[in-house]
Amino acid sequence: MDFSQAKILIVDDVEDNRDVLARRLKRQGLVDIQQAGDGLDALEKVRSEPFDLILLDVMMPRMNGIDALQALKDEGWLKTTSVVMISAASEIETVVRCIELGAEDYLPKPFNPALLAARVGAVLERKLLRDVNRRQLERLERELAEAWLCQQSMLPTDFPVDPAVLDIFASVDPALEVGGDLYDVFEVAPGLIALAIGDVAGKGASAALFMARTRSLLRAGTLQFHAVSGRVPRPSEIVALVNDELNKNNPQSRFVTLFLAFLDLSTGHLSYCNAGHVYPVLAGANGVSEVATSPDPALGVIDGLDFHDHDLTLALNDCLFLTSDGLSDMQNAEQAQFGTENVLAEISAHKALPAAELAGAVLAKAQAFAGGAAQFDDITVLVVRRLR
Repeated sequence: MDFSQAKILIVDDVEDNRDVLARRLKRQGLVDIQQAGDGLDALEKVRSEPFDLILLDVMMPRMNGIDALQALKDEGWLKTTSVVMISAASEIETVVRCIELGAEDYLPKPFNPALLAARVGAVLERKLLRDVNRRQLERLERELAEAWLCQQSMLPTDFPVDPAVLDIFASVDPALEVGGDLYDVFEVAPGLIALAIGDVAGKGASAALFMARTRSLLRAGTLQFHAVSGRVPRPSEIVALVNDELNKNNPQSRFVTLFLAFLDLSTGHLSYCNAGHVYPVLAGANGVSEVATSPDPALGVIDGLDFHDHDLTLALNDCLFLTSDGLSDMQNAEQAQFGTENVLAEISAHKALPAAELAGAVLAKAQAFAGGAAQFDDITVLVVRRLR
């Protein structure tokens, strides 16, 4: 590796020691070298410009090497700057303390040219590799942040329905930077609203791409079916269409569970198909319960399958609570799961609240249960209440 452009700071109160080190480093092809007579002088230089490597003497007046190293650590410079301690043979215990503080290596006095070349070269090589990794990580983080914004833009926040007729709330909380959950709410025909929620197997970027594909197929397939055939499709027809398309060019056999419903705003009639997804929860005057049906298979596994429609009616003030399994599967530090029973209990306790507040109460309870444990899976909720 080429270290010729590395910036090096030699810190030693003995000028002869600094000069010897500087000459030997220049013989290694290292030309950008500066010097400091003690720790305070070194800190001033570091604060004014970055260095790749600091050769830091242990014993110095005003501020010794230990105090200077501690200051470098406290100010965060050790994240981007390597430090090698310079020590006499009698100072090895002190050097050990410096290694514990964050120094990468040490050089004993008097300086051995071969040992100097080997240790400086090794430290600079590690520094270069860390810099490359850090830049790659920063680039990846930027790309993932942009991908999350792009993914979020695919999920509606303004719904095509009068809020006085239908109270709707939806949210997605990915376990990683991007996720595989989806929801959608769109108008199929005047007075007929599509409600969808899905969960792609797996997490991360690949699941997010499959999610985008699924959501696009779902909406485009529904609207195009209606435009071409001149009639409103059944949910099962759209689910079958999406399934067949997802099976194409799917070498990893990735799959997605999907709940798709068409809601007639004038009557409250809900026609739906559940393709392997979590059962929806219905909260109304008769209590809170899962809407359990024999689920059809998930999408993307086998093409040419038949799917089935089911029906129910949302009475006034009834609430349909849709979620991905990340909610019930949320775990605490002991790996116990929040569970469906707790989801149902929280919905029952807050079922009279507006959709956003109901969802917030359930999510808050699940997060309190997790107690700060890492999120196990993506969590999506879609809550709909019929008002009139």
